[in-house]
Amino acid sequence: METISENSNTTDGGHEGHVHFAPEQVESHNMEIQVKNINDDTIDIHLGFLKVHHYYEVSFCVQDKLGEDVETDPLQNVHVTIQQTTPTETGNGHSLMLHFYAHKEKLLKEILFLKSCSEPEKTVKLILHARVLGRGKGTPALKNGIKCFKVDPEYDSDAMSDWQGF
Repeated sequence: METISENSNTTDGGHEGHVHFAPEQVESHNMEIQVKNINDDTIDIHLGFLKVHHYYEVSFCVQDKLGEDVETDPLQNVHVTIQQTTPTETGNGHSLMLHFYAHKEKLLKEILFLKSCSEPEKTVKLILHARVLGRGKGTPALKNGIKCFKVDPEYDSDAMSDWQGF
């Protein structure tokens, strides 16, 4: 059940402008990054809600059959860069840490490839999905494994401001 804050503005349709969820609803919501193997060479990763023009450090594990050592092309994606790859303790995948830049509003889909060092013909396609909120759309609750580490300085400048003044 949603609760409406007392400070909310009512729109013409009688709907409240700001919605806050009860603490028990937030706790029961799945706060983990969703990682789903589509097949042996494609993995979907759902990051949830992010905020436009923010940089995020994202950490998660994937199951793959690439062997211990993997590599990536650092220039394959300008908005997402893999910072670290470590084989999982079980040996059936990798723990990844990457930097993700939410460069536009709406649905964002970014693609990266991991390649086996021992068998270069083996690759895994990582498809990262996020819903990016724009200015004035609220602050998202970040999933576990996601941290904001920087805001684009142009985003907070007066030139980008939608404030009309007095």
